[in-house]
Formats: sequence, structure tokens, C-alpha cells
Amino acid sequence: MRQPSLVRAVLVLPVSNMTESICWYSKVLGLDLVYLHNDPVDDPEGNYAILRRDGAEVHLILDEPPRVHPWSTAGSGYLFLLVRDIDAVFDRVKSSGTEIARGICKEDWGARAFLLTDPSGNLIRIAEEFAS
Repeated sequence: MRQPSLVRAVLVLPVSNMTESICWYSKVLGLDLVYLHNDPVDDPEGNYAILRRDGAEVHLILDEPPRVHPWSTAGSGYLFLLVRDIDAVFDRVKSSGTEIARGICKEDWGARAFLLTDPSGNLIRIAEEFAS
């Protein structure tokens, strides 16, 4: 009998404007849009998107009233990205004109990280762990 296992975890961030968010994640973090759920009548701009780059996948959900769950409120999300070459990622973010909330700092838990927020107010921590 096969043992049950966790295959992967997916982060879903609530956003206030789907088009703006897709553009921002593409420009600032280099994520590619791979899926957009939209309805020509009810949601022409889309209400759910999947973006990918390398081994990372971020899902976006539109904050649409009435909210069924409090986690779907734009700005309530937190994205934690582990990267290689944090200095290059930092330079990319900075060159995009995005405001950095906190520059690269050494973390007590064995990493260097910086902070920013997306256009909906979701916090993003980008970190690179120290080599063992």
C-alpha cells in the first residue's frame, strides 16, 4: 500500500486588481502567467491567476465582495521566497522602480533577506539561506 504524502504547497495571495498584480509580479519578480481564470461577462480581467518561475509558483485571487473567507482580503497575504543570488534579485527589484520596505539584512535564522510589498499591500520577504 502506498503511503500518503504531501506533494507540494501552493501560496494564494489576495489582490485588489488582477491585471495590475499580474504585470507587477511579471516585471518585478520575473514570474510568467501560466493560467488566468476569467469570464467575459462577470470577470473579464480575471479573478484567479497562476504565475511561475523556476521552482516557484504563486497563485493570485481577486478580492471580491462578498468575502467568504477573511484570508481573501487584499493586503492580508505574506509571500516568503527563497532564492539563489539574493544580490541579483535585489538589484532586479530595485531597478524595476519598486520601493524596498527594508534592504538586505542578515537574519538570525541563517539567511540574508529583504522586504517589499506588492501593489495590493501583501508583504513579500525574499531570502537566501547561508550555505551550510
